[in-house]
This record gives sequence, structure tokens and C-alpha cells, in this order.
Amino acid sequence: MYTLVQVYIGIHGWKLVKAFDSNLSPYLYWILFTLVAYSYILSRIGNHTLPEPIYRGLHVVGAYWLAAMLYFFLFFLLFDGFYLTSYILARTSLFNRPYELLRSTCIQRILGGALVLTVSNLLIIGTIQARSPRITQYTITLSKPIGSPNPLRVVFVSDIHLGTLIGKTRLEELVQQIESLKPDLVLLGGDVLDEDLGPFVEQNMTETLAKLRPPLGVYAIPGNHEYIGRHLKEFSEYLQTAGVHSLIDEKVQIGAGFTLIGRDDRAAERFDGHKRKSLSELMEGLDQSKPIILLDHQPFGLEEAEQAQVDLQLSGHTHRGQLWPNQFITGKVYELDYGYKKKGNTHVIVSSGYGTWGPPLRIGSPPEIVVVEIHSNRGP
Repeated sequence: MYTLVQVYIGIHGWKLVKAFDSNLSPYLYWILFTLVAYSYILSRIGNHTLPEPIYRGLHVVGAYWLAAMLYFFLFFLLFDGFYLTSYILARTSLFNRPYELLRSTCIQRILGGALVLTVSNLLIIGTIQARSPRITQYTITLSKPIGSPNPLRVVFVSDIHLGTLIGKTRLEELVQQIESLKPDLVLLGGDVLDEDLGPFVEQNMTETLAKLRPPLGVYAIPGNHEYIGRHLKEFSEYLQTAGVHSLIDEKVQIGAGFTLIGRDDRAAERFDGHKRKSLSELMEGLDQSKPIILLDHQPFGLEEAEQAQVDLQLSGHTHRGQLWPNQFITGKVYELDYGYKKKGNTHVIVSSGYGTWGPPLRIGSPPEIVVVEIHSNRGP
């Protein structure tokens, strides 16, 4: 399927090149196009064998191509739709003018130039947006005591995707932003790591994470990318060194106020061969008169948390599509792909995430840091 899309884009790209009377050899064009189209895949295959500059170059070019590919594909489909409609109209002698215009070299040059300029601007705008996280705040009130006369201030960050494209500098920015919010508790909702552990270790990101010292601690759960990279055990050890507690199908009591449950990710069965525990198993023996906060990376089966009488579920994973118009897809796949929803007495928040996967840009889905202020109508 990927190759068919590349062939479709490549053929249309060659037509644009010819419309501008370029002397570029078709052989050279297809060699260059193929290299760009498969550069991301080549970087993943050669991750541990290619020299660092070549690997990084392929990875960056390939990541941006994944976004450019999406928009070139959509625009070419749109153009072909207009072309086919005008052709049908011309064949039935209803209206010849649009077909004649679309076959004009001058019009093809204008459309081609506008297309390249539009896609280029989208890549620039998306890059800027991906590096401009916003603070999203929610206030919820529970009918259980929270163990403090003051509201509990929780900062939740998911999908950081630390690795080749999101490195120590971005992590330092994130840590500074979190510290400025003065949280009582920091929760990391999975996909902290992209896939490759190398950049995390080489850039000593453990040292940066260790700067997070909220009063009630820092807790993290795995996401699907920790399993895809097959570095979960090692990464959990690095997190522990940084003072970040990994919760993998575990629960912990935070002070005297509430219980935090961290679920293993759904990807565990596919990549590691074990099934995660059910929520009912994790809830066994809990004092449900106290608030229960659930961290679950992928927001599937929200009714499970509702039935288990979880007070607050925090999830990520969706990126809210990351690139428009993918939001329409995530909106159909998930009951809640972004934002807030209350199911029974369960509050559910799904974050669009902080980082990016693949293309280092976001269009129509800004990155965010989530702040949840938890109040109680039952006093401390």
C-alpha cells in the first residue's frame, strides 16, 4: 500500500517536473524520489549500522516526507477528481472549458507551483506548532475526600516521544514548563520514549528528568512505543534513577488521600507475549471511599473504568490525529480521542500529547501539557 501511494505521487510529481520544461533525467528523478520516499524506512532498518550523520539525515528527511506525502496525496486526489469531472463534462459536450484549462501547460504550472508552495508552508507551520505546547487546564470535583484542604494539582503529560527528533533540549523545555506550574504530582502517560533508547542515554536525559521533584512524586506508565522499541525494562531502570516511578499493572497509595493505578499497555501482548491485568484485578482490595486515579495509555474501553468506579482516568496515545485531517479518523476510532468526558461518576481526560511520532510537526492538533485541579465536596 505504501509503495502504491509513492508510485501515485511520483507519477504526478514527474508530470509537474515536465510541465516546467525541466531537463532533469527521468532516471535521476526516480532515483531521488525513491530515496526520499523510503528514507524513513531506511533509517529504521539501518538504525544501528549506518553512520550517525547518514542515519540522522535519512530520519529527518523521511519524517518530513511522511507529512508531505499525506498532503501531496490528498491534493493530487483532489486535482484528479476535478480533472475526471471536467473530462466527463467535455465528453458529453456539456462544458468543455474546464477540461481545456486543466490541460493547459500554463495552468498546470500555476497549480503545480501553488501545490508545492502550499505543502511547504504546511510543513513550516506544522513544525512551529509542534514546538509550541499549550497549557490545557481542567477542574474536577469529586464526592470523596482528597486528603488535603487544598485542591490537588496534577500535571499530566503523555506521548513525549523522546529520541532522535525530540531530544534533551525539548525535554529541558518541558521540565521547566512543568516546574513553573508548581504541581503536587506529575504523571507521564506512556510513550515517554519514541522507540530507540540510544539518544536518551547518549544525551543523559535521565539527569534532566531528575529535576522534576513535585511533593507527591513523578509516576509513569508504558505506552506502545516502549514495547515497540523493546527497551521497557532498561528504560524503567533509567526512569527509576531519575526518581520516576514506573507503574506497570501496579497501584500505589499517594499519601493518605488517594490511590494511583498504572496499567500496562495493550501492546504488551503483541510485542512481549503477556496479557495485562484486568482493571478489576488491579482494583482488588482498594478502599473505594478514597479517590482512585487511573493511568491508561490508550483510551479504549472507557466503560471499564466507569464500571470499576474509577474517579479519574488519564490517557493519551491518539495525538488527536497529529496531522489534519486525521482527527476525523481518531474521532471515529475512539469514544473520546481528545478532551474531557464524564461517564457516570468517572471523569475521563484524553491528551493530544506533547511530542510527535514520525513527522516532527502538528497541524490542527497542538501539543499540550495538561493540568488537572482536583477539588472535593467532602472536605479534606
